[in-house]
Amino acid sequence: MSRKAFSILALLALLLPACADVADDPGKPESDGKSVDGKAEAWNSTNNPSRFQIQFEYQLDTLPKTGAAERTPWPDTYWPTYMDSTNHRWQGSTTLSPLEKYDQAFNNWSPSADFMKLRPFDPNACSGTAKDFDKSYYEQLGPAAKYWSQYKGNAKSRNGMDDDNDGKTDECDDNDGVEGWFGLCHAWVPAAILEAEPRHAVTHNGVTFEVGDIKALLLTMYDRSSSLMLGGRCNEKELERDENGRLKRDECRDTNAGSFHVVVTNMLGRYKRAFAEDRTAGYQVWNQPVRSFEVLEQKEVTAAEAMAALGVQNATSYTFNANAKKLFKVRTTVRYITESDASTEPLLDHIDSYTRTDTYDYILELDANGNIIGGEWINYSRDTHPDFLWLPLAVASGSNPYLSMDKVRMLVELATRTQPPINPGDLKSYDQTTPVAIPDNDPKGIVSTLEIPDAVDISGLKVAVDIEHTYIGDLTVSVEHNGVKVDLHKKQGGGTDNLQQTFDVAGITGSARGTWKLYVVDSAAQDQGTLTKWSVLIGGAAPSPGSVKTYTWSGSNLAIPDNDATGVKATINVPDRGVAQKLDVTIKIDHSYIGDLEVKLVHGGFTQVLHGREGGSADDIEKTYSVTGFGATPIDGDWILSVADRAGADVGKLVAFSITAQVQ
Repeated sequence: MSRKAFSILALLALLLPACADVADDPGKPESDGKSVDGKAEAWNSTNNPSRFQIQFEYQLDTLPKTGAAERTPWPDTYWPTYMDSTNHRWQGSTTLSPLEKYDQAFNNWSPSADFMKLRPFDPNACSGTAKDFDKSYYEQLGPAAKYWSQYKGNAKSRNGMDDDNDGKTDECDDNDGVEGWFGLCHAWVPAAILEAEPRHAVTHNGVTFEVGDIKALLLTMYDRSSSLMLGGRCNEKELERDENGRLKRDECRDTNAGSFHVVVTNMLGRYKRAFAEDRTAGYQVWNQPVRSFEVLEQKEVTAAEAMAALGVQNATSYTFNANAKKLFKVRTTVRYITESDASTEPLLDHIDSYTRTDTYDYILELDANGNIIGGEWINYSRDTHPDFLWLPLAVASGSNPYLSMDKVRMLVELATRTQPPINPGDLKSYDQTTPVAIPDNDPKGIVSTLEIPDAVDISGLKVAVDIEHTYIGDLTVSVEHNGVKVDLHKKQGGGTDNLQQTFDVAGITGSARGTWKLYVVDSAAQDQGTLTKWSVLIGGAAPSPGSVKTYTWSGSNLAIPDNDATGVKATINVPDRGVAQKLDVTIKIDHSYIGDLEVKLVHGGFTQVLHGREGGSADDIEKTYSVTGFGATPIDGDWILSVADRAGADVGKLVAFSITAQVQ
């Protein structure tokens, strides 16, 4: 049972029933009134790099020529629709599918005694007709598997209807219109970019979920994602060309080559952040995560040389963009992640085996100041450039009403969790073994103290906890020493039993001597538990993947100027490397009319609004925000909180600001 609701604001939900976006136009962007140097004329609104809503650099000579994502996306199958998507028994007919396992573990579904004897439809064994299967198999499925098979699986291949209007019913040659490339690549890509790869199998409620099963559940949830899109989808099976050999339709000629260069060099070179591409320019859509890039050639050319590369001989002027003052011929390689088979093992350890390379040739158009304002594909790249680019931000709701993202994330967390020994290496351990009962649904919780007599310098710090509890998603666990308090566990794990984990701790320095406090708060009713023991381990330890860390603004009580759009800024510099898997931002603002306030978080060129003049005349903001707009962004660097008072009369101050992140 889930007592916690998951919700997210989708900036742009990609409704993708196949391996593609079925909508031609992802939506009109905001006005580009701030564009300069002819950018709006060089590429249309659909192709403007500003659609990514990130602060991009456009000057060619300052852009990097190589770059790679800080966190590499992981491979997976695209779970083909004709194979019944994530209800496919990928380990063979005697092993339940990922969705069958989910129904058994979470939806109180119990298969009948003869269920495993029932035959699902097998498109690979179909010859002449698609009716050689047991209909009762689909009737007996649990709710999640039945829903997905009906609406996202191969039901059209076996429903007794002529779904592709060709006068034939459930024919085997084309699965009645279910094309072989239909699937969940549009869901795999954002999941692979934004979520940690499961590392090992997990058994929950007596059901064992393999790595491939957990990935399949993630992809099912990511069938809808919050994303930003650049370029239009080309739906043409027969591509028409103009007199210069260019594709006629704008949505088939884009992504604009200049936009492509701006996005690739900024995202991978400057921000070390992966993004998505549909790498096929035609009718089929194959979404891939982009991993890295390298500019192989970049040289300035004359108008005549550029026109010749575009197939126009003996030209004396460049006619494709009247605002172009300089022209560069560029060759760039892009490395992307390709699909895999479903696996019982993680695949990031062998990522080079799933990495492919595309090479693109194009002309870049620059203004007089050296800013990129557009471009044209040349040579082989006229036909083989990416159709559209997109930036996944977060999962969106509504994919399968019988799946919970909380439960799926719980499986992911368990599948990525490591359990180092209590006393690894040469760390010195100090233990508190007195059990303490944790009061249920009590914000005060408990405080357990531990005295360390040794004046040991803290060069590395771990804290190990052993808590017996029947719903660790209720718990917040923190450690404190010398006035510095750090969160270890913050309501993660959902309905998982017991928290037995060793945490890497940053921010507590100096001498270990003195009093250490462990705080445990159970903030929900029904489930109870006991802090059995805990330990502080001192020595040279390095942060490990998955550790939860809190970073705190060093200032306080910063006055917010009244009726001033500039406002004030507070900066937290994060020195640690890695990617924030989960990010919470806590702010405290004293103000007598919070409806005046705009509060924004800025990092890595991206901005997310936390508070947008809501609340009317209410006093003060003291709130923790779950932030979703920085998915797959490297955590190191400045995190800036901007606070502006946009009306007169009421005044206030920024009291506190902190970031809590689960770093992968």
